[in-house]
Amino acid sequence: MNRRNHSFVMESKLHDVKGRVDYISSLKRQENLYAVFSNVEDSYWELLAGQNQRDFAKSGTEGTCIEARELIIMLPPSLIEYDHELLLKYMTSVFLEKYDVGCCAALHHNKSKTNLHIHLIFSEREIRQEVERKIASRNMFYNEKGKHVRTKKEILDENGNLRPGCKIIKKGEVYETNFFQPKKEEFKSNAFLENMKQVMTDVINEIVKDENEKLQVFQKGGPYLATKKIGKNNPKEEKIRADNYLRQEWNRNVDRALLTGAAEVEVMMAKQSQIDEPVAESLREHGQDPKLFTRILQKAVGYLRGFVEFLRETKYCDRDSDGNPLLDHDVRIDITPEPLPAKPKGERPSSEKQEAEVMRLQQILNKMKKQEQKIYAIEKAIVKLEKDLKEVKKKWFHRKEQKELEGKIETKKVQLEKAKVTLDLLPAQYGYQNALEVTKAMKFAKSELKKVQLAQKAWDAPEPESEKMYLRIPANVQNVEKQGMQKSTGQKRSIHERLEEKKHIVEQQTKRKQRNGMEL
Repeated sequence: MNRRNHSFVMESKLHDVKGRVDYISSLKRQENLYAVFSNVEDSYWELLAGQNQRDFAKSGTEGTCIEARELIIMLPPSLIEYDHELLLKYMTSVFLEKYDVGCCAALHHNKSKTNLHIHLIFSEREIRQEVERKIASRNMFYNEKGKHVRTKKEILDENGNLRPGCKIIKKGEVYETNFFQPKKEEFKSNAFLENMKQVMTDVINEIVKDENEKLQVFQKGGPYLATKKIGKNNPKEEKIRADNYLRQEWNRNVDRALLTGAAEVEVMMAKQSQIDEPVAESLREHGQDPKLFTRILQKAVGYLRGFVEFLRETKYCDRDSDGNPLLDHDVRIDITPEPLPAKPKGERPSSEKQEAEVMRLQQILNKMKKQEQKIYAIEKAIVKLEKDLKEVKKKWFHRKEQKELEGKIETKKVQLEKAKVTLDLLPAQYGYQNALEVTKAMKFAKSELKKVQLAQKAWDAPEPESEKMYLRIPANVQNVEKQGMQKSTGQKRSIHERLEEKKHIVEQQTKRKQRNGMEL
C-alpha cells in the first residue's frame, strides 16, 4: 500500500472529556463496541476537567478550554480476528510505556463494519505524587467566571449583596486543590502526532496478519516497491492483488539479494534496468497498460531471483592454493583510507561502543542469513520432490508413493511460506523495517568504528592523509574459448557484466558532475 501515516492516526482536542469518555465506552451508545480499557477511575476525568477549567479561567484565554486529547487509530480489518481486549490493551500499552498519564481506550467498528479503529483519550497532565492544597492567607474573592478579583466590592451588587455565582474563600481555608501537574508541552507539538503515527504504524506492522494490510513506509527512490491500497468495491481488486503479490515477491528478493552479499547499488541497477527503464519505454510506446506492467514485473522478479542465485554461485567459486578466488574478469575496488580531521591529541579514543554495535548488528544479520538459507534449502527440497514425483507418475502401480510425495511437497510449501513470513518479521523484532535498514545500520556502524580506529591510528602514529587509491584485481583465469563462443552464438552478457557496465556509466556521470561543481 502507499504511505498512509498521514491519515491512519488522527488527533482531536476534547472540551468535555467526561462526556466523551462516557460516549466511547457506553454499550448503549455504541453499536459495535468490542472492548474498553482504562488505567484510571471514572472520578479521574471529573477532577481533570475541574483543574483544567480552573487554570483556563485564571489564564484569561479566549476560546474553549481543552480538557484532554484523543487519538483515533485506524486498524487493518484482519486485526478484528485477535482477542479484542488483548489487542486493545497491547495497542494502549505502547502509548503508556512512554507517557505516564491517565487514559481510556475503546475498540470500535463503524455501523457498516468497514472501519475498525481505536479511540484513545488521554490527559495532558501527570498525577502529582502528593496533592497540592493552597491555603488562603487572607479572604479571597471570585467573580461569576471563577476569576480571582482583588476586593470584595467587585463581587457585590448595588445593594451590597453577593452576586449569584460569586464566592468568598475565608482566610485559612483551602482555595485551590491541584491533583495534577502542569500540562505537558510535548502534546501540543506536531512532532508528538508524527511520532505517534510512526510508532503505531510499526506496532500494527508487527502484528498484522494480512501481508496486503501492512503499513509500510518506503524510502523514495529505494530498491523496494510500494504495494497499492485496495479500496472498497474496487472493480480492479483482483488485478491489484496480483500486482501487489509481484511487488512483495520483488521486495523479498531484494532482501535476499542484500543478505546474500549484494550491494544496494547493484540492486538499484537491477531495478533501473528491469523495471524503471522498461516501464518508461512501455509508457512511451503503448501508454498506460496494466497488463504490460504486470509482464514487466514478472520478468523483473525472475531476473532478480536469478541475480540472487548468481551471487550465491560466485560466493563459492573455485580458489587457488593461496585462497584467492579464480576470476575470469577484472575487479576494481576503492581502498581509499577514511579521511579524518586533525584533532589535538588527548585521551586515546575508545572503540568499545562502536565494536559492541557492530557485534549486535552482525548477530541480527546472522539470524536473517540463516533464515534465508533455510528458505533456500526448502526450495531445493521442493524441486527435488517435484522431480521425484514426475518420475513416479511415469510408472505403473505407484499410486501410494505418488500420494506420499504429493503430501511431502504440500508440507514443504507450507514450511516455505512460514519461513518467508519469519524472514519478513525478523527485522521488525529489532526495530527495523527490512534487510536494507539492517545492512545500512551495519554499514554506518562499521563506518563509525573505522573512524574511531583511524583516530586511534592517528593518535598512535599520525601520518599524512593518502591520496585516492584503487586496487585492481586482474582476471587470473583465461576463458577466451567461452567468450568466443558467446560472441559467435550471440549470447547475452551476464548479469555481472551488465551491472558493471551500468556502474561504469554512473561513475562517468558522477565525475562530469564533480567537474561542473554540481551537488550529487
